Amino acid sequence: MKNSIVKDAIVLFLITLLSGLALGVVHELTLEPIAAAQQAAANKTYQEVFPDAVTFETTEELAGKVEEANLDAVNWGYGAVTIDECLEAKNGAGEVLGYVINATSPDGYAGDLQISVGISKDKKVLGLGFLSISETPGLGLKANEPAFKDQFVGKDASGDIERIKTGTANEQQFNALSGATYTSTAVGNALNASIRFFNNISEG
Repeated sequence: MKNSIVKDAIVLFLITLLSGLALGVVHELTLEPIAAAQQAAANKTYQEVFPDAVTFETTEELAGKVEEANLDAVNWGYGAVTIDECLEAKNGAGEVLGYVINATSPDGYAGDLQISVGISKDKKVLGLGFLSISETPGLGLKANEPAFKDQFVGKDASGDIERIKTGTANEQQFNALSGATYTSTAVGNALNASIRFFNNISEG
C-alpha cells in the first residue's frame, strides 16, 4: 500500500513537471509572435495619427523626459494619467516632423484606456487613435470610430482641448460621446496630458 502511494506521488510529480515544462516551452514560443503582432498594431496606429511620417523612434533623451513627466503628472490636473512613451515622427529624409505620444488614463468606464496622439512641430493635432480600449459596445467603444476620432484632426495643441457636451466645437474643443461621460473624460485627460508633455519638451 505504501509503495503504491509513493509510486502514485512520483507519477503525479512527473506529470506536473512535464506539464509545466511544456507550458513554459509554449509560452516562450509564443512570446515573439505576440510581441511582433502588438508592435505591428502599434505601428498601424502611429501611422494613423501621423500620416506623413515614415518612421517612429524614441530616444534615450525622450525616455528620460517621460520618466520626469510622470513624477509630476499627478499635479497636472488630468487625474492619474501616465505618459507611456514619446516617439519622434520622421519623414523619409530622417527629419523630425513632430511627435507621437502614448498616454494612459485609468478613468475609462471599463478601466485603463490608452491613446496615441500625433502632434506636429507647429502644434497641430494630426490624429488620435487607441492602443487599448475596452469600453462598452455601443457607448464608450464608439470612441474608436472615425466619427469620434476624426474630430481631433487639426485641433490646436498649444493648450488644453476642452470637452463639450453640445454645440459646435472650435479649435480647442471636442464633442463628448453621448452617454459615455467616463470615456470622454478619460480621452480628454489622456489627450491633454499628451499635449502638456508635448509643450514641455517643445519649450526646452
